[in-house]
Formats: sequence, C-alpha cells, structure tokens
Amino acid sequence: MPQRPRICLIDDDAMVRDALSLGLSDSGFDVVAAGDAASALALIGDEHFDAAVTDMTMPAASGADLIAALHAAKPALPIVAISGAQQIGGRDLADVARGVGAAACLVKPFRTRELAALLTRLVQNSP
Repeated sequence: MPQRPRICLIDDDAMVRDALSLGLSDSGFDVVAAGDAASALALIGDEHFDAAVTDMTMPAASGADLIAALHAAKPALPIVAISGAQQIGGRDLADVARGVGAAACLVKPFRTRELAALLTRLVQNSP
C-alpha cells in the first residue's frame, strides 16, 4: 500500500484546523496540525513532510514570516498559503505568498477537495 502524503497544516483557528485536517485525511493525506508558527517550525524541523499549508494571518508570527522561515529551512517543501483576505498589507495575497516562497495560495472559503487536488499536484511535482 503506498504511503499517504504527509502534510503539516498550520492555522490558529481550531475549527478551521479541525475541518481541514478531517477533509484532507478523508482525501488520503496524513495530516499533522499546528496552531502557531513556533509549533510548525519545530514539527517541520524534526519530522518529514511532503507539503505544508499555512494560514497567512496568525498572532505572534505572520504566515508570511512562517513561509519565509520554512522555505529557508526546506527549500523543496511545497507550501500553500491560505487566507480569508484577498490582500495582505495592501498587497495581493498571491504576490505576498509567492514572494516569500509559497508555491500556491487559496482564498477562504474554499472546498477541501480543491486544497486536496492542489496538494496532490504539488506533491507529485515536488523533487
């Protein structure tokens, strides 16, 4: 049986985190969730992940800061930025996210199957 792709999901909203974790698990992913940037950095530093999904707006460290740190530590790790806002600090979400190393971004609300399809493509195309 092939191994399920392992995803690190970072979102400070427990309801969003739980819903996405369940949906991605049902879509064939092994999901490890973190509620903040510090927890995510520790997880990704200690364990193997095939991709990461992070909210862009979180207390303490922004998603942009987290993406930059993840990208610096694991340049080949595909990262998907998610946000309820089209713009971050007056700039387009996609520009901000890609500028710090994200491979893709989605604006909430989105369907979990849309995120699952995106992650599948990113993991398959990852070196």
